[in-house]
Amino acid sequence: MNIPHEFISEYLNVGHTPGLTPLLANYSALFGIAGAIFLFWAWKQLRGVDTDRPAHRFSLPMVAALGIAGLFNPLVEMEQPGHFWNIYIYGLGDPTFGWRNMGTAIIKMGVIFLPLFVVLAWWLGMSVLRPQIVAALEGRPRWQQVIGDIFTLWTRRFSPLDRPAFGRGITVFGVIVALFAILYSPIFLMTEHGVELWGSAFVPAVFFASAIAGGAAFLWLLLPVASYLAATREPARADTQHVRWLWLGSLAAAILWLLWHQYAWNYGTVELRRAFWTLENPYWSLSWGWWFWGGAAVSAVLLIFRRLRENPWVVTVCAASALMGTFALRFAVLIAGQAVPRSGAGYYLYVMPNGMLADLIYDWVLCIGLLAFVWVVLPYSSVKPREKEAPITHMNEEVSSNG
Repeated sequence: MNIPHEFISEYLNVGHTPGLTPLLANYSALFGIAGAIFLFWAWKQLRGVDTDRPAHRFSLPMVAALGIAGLFNPLVEMEQPGHFWNIYIYGLGDPTFGWRNMGTAIIKMGVIFLPLFVVLAWWLGMSVLRPQIVAALEGRPRWQQVIGDIFTLWTRRFSPLDRPAFGRGITVFGVIVALFAILYSPIFLMTEHGVELWGSAFVPAVFFASAIAGGAAFLWLLLPVASYLAATREPARADTQHVRWLWLGSLAAAILWLLWHQYAWNYGTVELRRAFWTLENPYWSLSWGWWFWGGAAVSAVLLIFRRLRENPWVVTVCAASALMGTFALRFAVLIAGQAVPRSGAGYYLYVMPNGMLADLIYDWVLCIGLLAFVWVVLPYSSVKPREKEAPITHMNEEVSSNG
């Protein structure tokens, strides 16, 4: 039986009303990729390794663009923003909607920390580009400098990374917020009572591993495009560490998926086995085809071999498959989790309305547009240090006095 989205909350075993939509899966994938890229950047920043490379300068503006595109999904899904904020602040007198309830506390934390993650990534990204920003704004009219300072969060005046202790502290805090951005959606799914497929610790584990692979794949595929659009003197490319994270993330995600599958069929409840039956039958192409075999297994197997890891064409194919799998995994888990009716008899095939498909397309267009904007507008080329002026000598004074 096909079930339109409009009636999903009436039929499916979802305690959350209304039913969760594919916009959450898209939102989860974008923030997962953004959080992983931030972790890669922070790992090098805290160790002081390769911080002068173009890839390091490109990373955080890309994180901010992905985060803004991710926030577009819940904004579109929110039909009554005023009603939501009233519930968020006052709870409408309902004691269950508060910080003591895990299901609502994670939403409250997301409203705070996900926008904070975007702003923090942009601030640190502008701090990395501070020499380029200073050079670009020097000699400009006053009004252009003011606009530039606002756009770059005044990093020309104050850069957190110029102060080592403060820079390390704010980077570590960013790592914590990035981990929250990756794990927010799977933990939110775990709090949705009544959906057996989501209430497992395998959900955040698999989502995290696929986000790591997706983040590395995103950098491999799009850094050359970013370097071309930004017209940098030095080409920006992902390095061997990103390829290694692509392989490890895909391998870990594939292994965790198989372990979850074995656990469900051998030790899971009847409801969990029903959910996995839907993954293996009506939703096989999405969960096993697009996600496991096409998304995780390709990278996990091919990148084992060193010779293949050094072949850029093979890595590009693996990166494209891993990035596709990052989205397919979340769509499969979200949709299949809601496919078993309350009676337990049969299953439903989800039918996405045209309006929601249009929202997804708008969001992807927005994401591409934001990425192109930060690539074209911001200065990324390395700035050569200024040569010090020659000291004035007696000979220079004598020459100047003579004429």
